Amino acid sequence: MERCPTCNAKYAGKRLCHRCKTNLGVLVDIEEKAKEHLEAAKAALASDDIKQMFFHAKRSCSLRRTPEAERLLAYASLLVNQYDRAISSWRNV
Repeated sequence: MERCPTCNAKYAGKRLCHRCKTNLGVLVDIEEKAKEHLEAAKAALASDDIKQMFFHAKRSCSLRRTPEAERLLAYASLLVNQYDRAISSWRNV
């Protein structure tokens, strides 16, 4: 997160916005969880656990769509023979 979604103030890395006092903690937690799932997907790929890779890549994208998460989901979708989802994820990159 680069800016507060409420007042557009630059994000200072705290759980409360320094300008409007909006609680940003939930958004920060969601971003962290998305990163955890992305790392778990990479680890599953390294250990050839394709089903777990697909699960974690899909979960990461559902929490926060980033180009890296979309690419990993497209690759995982190909490996589990879900070609429509792979094409859709690739187009989102």
